Amino acid sequence: MSELLERRIVRCPYNLAQRYLAQSIGSRAASGEAGPLTLSLAVPGGALTKDVVVTFGAAVDPMHFDEPWHIHWKPQEGPYPEFDGVLTVRADEDYESSQLELKGSYRPPGGVLGAAFDWALGSRIATATAQTLLARVGAGMEARYAGDEQAKESAT
Repeated sequence: MSELLERRIVRCPYNLAQRYLAQSIGSRAASGEAGPLTLSLAVPGGALTKDVVVTFGAAVDPMHFDEPWHIHWKPQEGPYPEFDGVLTVRADEDYESSQLELKGSYRPPGGVLGAAFDWALGSRIATATAQTLLARVGAGMEARYAGDEQAKESAT
């Protein structure tokens, strides 16, 4: 089993970032809806893309501070691992930003050969894929926050 922990700073206050994430995935989690997602990774000479089916579910923070979300993705085809983890918005050092955190695990397919590939390259692909996902989610939050702030300024 391989472990993954990636974080990204998002220029969006913590309370709003929590709300934006809940609004964007909360309805999918409540309905149990699985949806397609294409995860892309830039590699020398092109891009590696894989289509995955993603499901979300509400998770529980034992400290009752953050609002975590279970995330599971399964590749639609190919010898790629399934991922199980938790996506969480956490408070950052100042009011204007927050942290997106993706923590979870996956089992490389292919037994010993898969584990060797994961050690040599696969774990770097997993890290880059997680960073790409966090960048996409974070960019959506930042754009929504900027739009909300601009709307407030226009209203005054």
